[in-house]
Amino acid sequence: MRRFLLGILAIVTLSTVTGGKFHWDQKVEAVQGDAQKEKAAAVQKQNEEIEKEKAAVEEDHNRLVKLDKLNYLPPELKETFKKKIEGVEPVHLMILGSSSTSEDEGTWPKELKKALMEKYSQDLINVTVKEIAEKTSKQVVKNELHKPLVEMNPDILLFEPFLLYDNGEIIMSERLENLESITGDFKKQNPDITIILQPANPISGATYYPQEEADLEKYARDRQYVYLNHWDAWPDYNKNDIKEYLTKENLPNDKGNRVWLDYLLKYFIRG
Repeated sequence: MRRFLLGILAIVTLSTVTGGKFHWDQKVEAVQGDAQKEKAAAVQKQNEEIEKEKAAVEEDHNRLVKLDKLNYLPPELKETFKKKIEGVEPVHLMILGSSSTSEDEGTWPKELKKALMEKYSQDLINVTVKEIAEKTSKQVVKNELHKPLVEMNPDILLFEPFLLYDNGEIIMSERLENLESITGDFKKQNPDITIILQPANPISGATYYPQEEADLEKYARDRQYVYLNHWDAWPDYNKNDIKEYLTKENLPNDKGNRVWLDYLLKYFIRG
């Protein structure tokens, strides 16, 4: 009997020890597993922090690169670009005008767009070219042809306000009222918009047209708009040389587009 009891005791003791060891091993494994998980989580968090720091450094670098490019811009445009850089958005420049502001390939608007995109990249600028062909400023306002463009909400408007197409059709005072209406709609949409006015191309032997250009410049100065008088870069409109820069329809040909483009490149890029 005693041996039997001792045997039972031995079995119980062995079971207890074995069970205890098994429980202990499980506990150790759980602790080790938790430790490994904590270590893995710590490593992952550390890697995430490193990636965040890298991203922040890269973002700061890109921002500085963008700001450095602003040195090429005229002072009146720098603030617009700075605000957009802070908001991580490109500046929207709209080039708008008559058939003198053509959307065709090789014309000054298309070539200016290419040059600006190459210089400042799509991260910094977005350029839209819009031609409203064979319409007077009166027709544009009456038919609200500019309204869809207003809704595109440009930050900068480079506007050639139908000066040549209006010539001989509408008196200058009415043309300026139409211009006021168009620019007013753009300003209502975006009160911070920068408006840049420029005349259409010069033509040969014009009588009233040069005075109309002067009136447009005065209008721009009175309203503190930027005025880009690219006529200064063309040959004298009173001489026959100007004809070499125009088509039979009195629109810029290849040479005329090149003159106009070079003038604008000096403003937007070359300082």
